[in-house]
Amino acid sequence: MAFQPIGRILPSAVQKAGISRQVEATRVLEISRECLAKLWDDEKAAHVDVVSFAGGELRVFSRQPAAVQELRMWDVRLRNEINRQLGGKIVHTLRIMHG
Repeated sequence: MAFQPIGRILPSAVQKAGISRQVEATRVLEISRECLAKLWDDEKAAHVDVVSFAGGELRVFSRQPAAVQELRMWDVRLRNEINRQLGGKIVHTLRIMHG
C-alpha cells in the first residue's frame, strides 16, 4: 500500500467525520485574527475580539468605540483580505458588535 499525502486524505476525513463546518469556522477565525493584526498594528488589533463565524457572517466585538468606528470603515477591506487568504468568498458579512 502506497502512502498518500495528508493534504489529499484530510479533506475527505474531515467530511466523513461531519466536522467540516467547525473546521471551516476555526480556519476563518484564525485567518481573521491574522488579517486584522496585519492590516492594523498589534496594539489596535488587541482591542478587537473575533467572536464567531457561521453562515457567511463573521462576528467581531470591541468595547472601544474608536475601534468599532474604525472597523466599520475597514469593513470591505478586511473582508476582502480575509477572503483572499481563504481562497474564496467565504465571509459575506462582518457584524461589528460593541458593548
